Amino acid sequence: MAKSIQEWIREGEELHAAAVSDLQELERQLAEIDQKRAEKLAEVNQIAGIIGKPMADGVRRVTAYPVDEHDPASNSSSATIARALAGKGLHR
Repeated sequence: MAKSIQEWIREGEELHAAAVSDLQELERQLAEIDQKRAEKLAEVNQIAGIIGKPMADGVRRVTAYPVDEHDPASNSSSATIARALAGKGLHR
């Protein structure tokens, strides 16, 4: 039996909630790692100062964040849902 639109939407909401939870956990882990990195950089620079070595520069990696190119409000229309269910994508 084919799924109803409500079932598809419910599954999508569950997938979204799980993905948001995963993202939050990764962000928590990144914050923890960043804190450890800052502590290690301070330690390296303290040792470097004592033994006359050059200080570590502490250059950070470039951070990128995904950006939704569509207005979230525009993605909730019936036509958008129909396009997604038909496998035609959200691009107009």
